[in-house]
Amino acid sequence: MTELPKHYDPKSVESRLYKRWEDAGYFHEDPDPSRPPFIICMPPPNVTARAHLGHGSTYVLMDALTRYHRMLGENADWLPGTDHAAIATEAVLVRELAAKGQSRESLGREKYLEMAWRWSAQTGGTIFEQFRQLGFGPDWERARFTMDEQLSAAVRKVFVALYRDGLIYRGKRLVNWDPKAHTTISDAEVEHEERDGTLWLIRYPLASSPSSDMVRQAHHDNFIVVATTRPETMLGDVAIAVHPDDKRYRELIGNSVLVPPLLDRQIPVIADASVDPEFGTGAVKVTPAHDATDYEIGLRHELPMPSVLDLDARITAADIGVGKYAGMDRKTARAAIVADLRDQKLLVEEKPYRYAIAISERTGEVIEPLLSLQWFVKMKPLAEPALQAYRDGRVRFVPERYGRTYEQWLENIRDWNISRQIWWGHQLPVWYAPDGSVVVAETEEEARKICGDNLVRDPDTLDTWFSSALWPFSVLGWPEQTPELAHWYPSQVLLTGWEIIFLWVARMVMLGLRFTGKVPFKDVFVAPLLFDAQGRKMSKSLGNAIDPLTIIDQFGADAFRMGMLRQLRLESQEVRFNEKRCEEARNFNNKIWNALRYTLALPDPLPPAMQLPPSDKLTLADKWILTRLHQTAAGLTAALDRYDFGIAAETIWSFIWYEFCDWYLEATKDAGARETRGAVLSFVLNHAMRLLHPIEPFITEEVWLTLPHDGDTIVTASWPDLAEIPADAEAAATFEALRKKVEQIRNLRAELSLPPRQRLTVNVPSNVPPDAASLFATLATADIVAIPEQGRTIAEGIAAAEAQAPAGILSERYKKEEARLRSEIERLERKLADERFVANAKPEVVAKEREKLAGYQRELERIVKMLAEIGEGG
Repeated sequence: MTELPKHYDPKSVESRLYKRWEDAGYFHEDPDPSRPPFIICMPPPNVTARAHLGHGSTYVLMDALTRYHRMLGENADWLPGTDHAAIATEAVLVRELAAKGQSRESLGREKYLEMAWRWSAQTGGTIFEQFRQLGFGPDWERARFTMDEQLSAAVRKVFVALYRDGLIYRGKRLVNWDPKAHTTISDAEVEHEERDGTLWLIRYPLASSPSSDMVRQAHHDNFIVVATTRPETMLGDVAIAVHPDDKRYRELIGNSVLVPPLLDRQIPVIADASVDPEFGTGAVKVTPAHDATDYEIGLRHELPMPSVLDLDARITAADIGVGKYAGMDRKTARAAIVADLRDQKLLVEEKPYRYAIAISERTGEVIEPLLSLQWFVKMKPLAEPALQAYRDGRVRFVPERYGRTYEQWLENIRDWNISRQIWWGHQLPVWYAPDGSVVVAETEEEARKICGDNLVRDPDTLDTWFSSALWPFSVLGWPEQTPELAHWYPSQVLLTGWEIIFLWVARMVMLGLRFTGKVPFKDVFVAPLLFDAQGRKMSKSLGNAIDPLTIIDQFGADAFRMGMLRQLRLESQEVRFNEKRCEEARNFNNKIWNALRYTLALPDPLPPAMQLPPSDKLTLADKWILTRLHQTAAGLTAALDRYDFGIAAETIWSFIWYEFCDWYLEATKDAGARETRGAVLSFVLNHAMRLLHPIEPFITEEVWLTLPHDGDTIVTASWPDLAEIPADAEAAATFEALRKKVEQIRNLRAELSLPPRQRLTVNVPSNVPPDAASLFATLATADIVAIPEQGRTIAEGIAAAEAQAPAGILSERYKKEEARLRSEIERLERKLADERFVANAKPEVVAKEREKLAGYQRELERIVKMLAEIGEGG
């Protein structure tokens, strides 16, 4: 047999083994109704994406579960794919074109889409190559792309079906507009960022003097003062709103004010319960076309909704007069309007104000709420069945608290704006006839049959999350009734982050129920958020982002995976990632490697795989390690079944490092272990590698293949069967007693600063069998002296054993302690004999000193007695 290198080198192992696995097709499965399915649909990473630390806290878990269930013999498959990432991809392409002095419009839609397809093909495989480096084993033969023709056909079919069922409509609604990307985005793609801004207090002149002197006095020369953070939108104001119970404004309700700074329009003062009397002055301007709250007020009061900002976030006069401000961008218009208000003496105050600003998740641009003609999905009819599925237990969340998050969102759901003003993506299957009528069909041919020629297709594309919502069934071939759809839907578990429970999870449940009659998955495991060691969110700007590939280069993929999993806990949804755990895992892998080298270096030949000696030949240590293997396999299985990945990792880590390597390997050096150690070492290592394989696939394969084994690869090996691992509770208890006593002896050795090889004498009751006594001597580096003892169990006998240190060392130590105690006693006796100290000190201080003196005197008596026992007493 070739001699193994001294240290485990992941770089020489990982790429070689991965190629072997992929070439052999070990990750591929076909539907097999004779076996229970275990299916995970990979959340498709963006085609623009690169592997990041978050993939460690989510995708490693998917890989581990798939490997585990494959070893259980289930029809396990992990279905991979990538998302076309419409907005992110378009942003990259537009940037590339701009660098060449071009735009998508100058290129034209057809050539632009050709460019997008080429770019996706070139870059889309990058993250999959990185996933291979991480050891991920999805069924690569089944990789899908959300723009694949079969998936695109499913998207068109769903759109048409929802439209014909009255659940998709076109309407003018307030949307989140990204002026940089030139598209709408969903509420869930908006981030709210705290920023320092300004709160302006502005006078709106009353159009006519109110009759009441009291009101005139309250409103200072016939003005209402309004607070706003967005003076540029006041050009589109249609009302001033106050709370109906606000006494300050009650008599003004129904009056009108002039809109500054142009002062050419009158708007009413209205009452609405949504107004917060505590904000600003308690009076707010209502601009329905540019604010979500104002939009709702506008609907309730049937107010006009003129837009004063266009798609470039510039002031527009398309709906209403805006004077000299037309064409200004929103920032310039703000400054100009504020300056004019100041000149008109209508600006009461401007003061610093910190508030949350809506930011586009994709571009970082400040979102502009705009009224726009868009396509929407009616969500309430879809939400009700999805809510019921959660409430009756068909969909379960782990941790459970995220189920309430899901429930609350569905209870308060709003219609979903699904149209986007970008070119890359699924173009709406919508055509317009010359007379303006709308035709919705799966193909242009079908549309022509409905409405004739001369049709113009809607240029908008669908929100990326629309196609993603179909992923669990479209990836299985729907609407075709494929074997995959029949046996693999629904999948068993979805692993994801909490931030896309709304964007993705809920929508998959809604559309899965609508088009298949079944929930798309049974369990939803919500992975924790990752922070740096200081508890900060990782970002490029902070310089604390961690590249998992850098960690892999340092410590190996297995070490990264184990280091990540050991930091996860079900009860905690925030992980402060500590790279040191990956370094520790590298050391753990070297520990395994050294155990393999030790096993192979034994003079005893290793038997064929999975063969144990007869039970009557097994030593006490053999029975203990096999019992602990049995318990570890049971505990690890239970942890994986409940998605407790951190406990699973700690369970196998503790067994291999602290029990197998630290204790059992040492026990095999006892003379009485030679007959059985080779077989037990091989058996336990084989099982331990199979238990560890879902977490650390590479080193486990390398060790398993080096040992006697059955089969071609650990990837398809069976999960350890508890019935095949003998357990002996009594023998294990005896060994645990021995282990505890050895630890006490090792602590004594450390306390006395004895060299590791210096032997101690241990008095062991005679009822401890010779083989256990011999093992005791080996592990404790001690000479055993049998002493008479009756009526104890073996474990009790071991617990009663006493270690004797060399007399010379004890004598020296005791004499030093005697001298120290006599010095302390003499000092305290002098102190307490001092009448001034006793008279002036607080009684409790004097009492404490006397208590210390008594303690030292008792300890001195004990030390003098110990010296006498070893023949050193004076």
